[in-house]
Amino acid sequence: MSCALRSYFRRLAEGYEHGVASQLLKPVLGIASNVYEELTRQHRRLYDTQVLQRTKLPFPVISVGNITWGGTGKTPFVEYLARKFSDFHKTPLVLTRGYSHDEVAQFKHHLPGVVLGVGKNRTEVAKAMAKQQPVDLAILDDGFQHWPLERDLEIALVNALNPFGNGKVIPQGILREPVTALKRASVVMISHCNLVLPAELKKLREKISEVAPKAFLVESYLEPLFFYRAKNRDRVMLTKLQNHKVTTFSGVGTPISFQKLLSSIQVKPVLNFEFTDHHEFTKKELEEIKKASQVKGLEEIITTEKDFYRCASLMTQVLNPLILATRLRIKSGEEVLNEKLFRLVGVNRK
Repeated sequence: MSCALRSYFRRLAEGYEHGVASQLLKPVLGIASNVYEELTRQHRRLYDTQVLQRTKLPFPVISVGNITWGGTGKTPFVEYLARKFSDFHKTPLVLTRGYSHDEVAQFKHHLPGVVLGVGKNRTEVAKAMAKQQPVDLAILDDGFQHWPLERDLEIALVNALNPFGNGKVIPQGILREPVTALKRASVVMISHCNLVLPAELKKLREKISEVAPKAFLVESYLEPLFFYRAKNRDRVMLTKLQNHKVTTFSGVGTPISFQKLLSSIQVKPVLNFEFTDHHEFTKKELEEIKKASQVKGLEEIITTEKDFYRCASLMTQVLNPLILATRLRIKSGEEVLNEKLFRLVGVNRK
């Protein structure tokens, strides 16, 4: 499937396409969505009825996931959790399937002292890693729909910029499960909360509280730290690019979040190239981005760390862009979240 076609279906699922083609596709996609939802429900039921057994690991498991098709900020939140436990001299094991090497590379770069387990069978990976060295807890990346492992704390992330798309399940929408699945979560974290209006955030909080009344709500955002150059990793202060017109490109779940984040620090994205999540950039695509930016006379080309780690060598060779470094911060609910986290590993912070 071409990049343009993938982008079209993504926009259709997010509710941004309303043309004739989208109307013709609705019945077909609706049937496919019903089939997908039923298969997902039946798969989970096999574990609920113990036809298939869940594995209980000998240490606590924190699941970090979502109910949508990417873009909620799981990776920076997993990093946040790993750092927090490491600061209290606990050894977290980050379990990731490793769909794309960008996330694995980012974890390795940002969390050099953390144990990282990569593999489809995360139960076996966890057992193998725990034999190699002591582990205090596991952080299950993208774990909300990973039924084989029991978990002690279920955290679901919701993107404030596009919480549930058009409300439909994949492939008609961006939902991996119906919104009501949030009731399984002990904690629901709203990400990118600083990029929407207060009224929108309030409405989203009310919606989540309605479908998951027992879940504790946390709000988070990404804080821009600095830029760095791809080739030499030299840092560039954020203020250096204030009021500069730039080109952006990204293959993340919600590209508009990247553009809005740059705007929030007075950088002006003028030309934006949006690709689907985990997109593998080609030399031709990068050259086209470079040429278009030069034609527009724009001052810099900027991308995300996730995109950079996915294609670092080629990207450095063709573009040598600036990369925006960020870190997740908690806006509200951090104290209660900490209490839930540290209780699992017996940390007394008093």
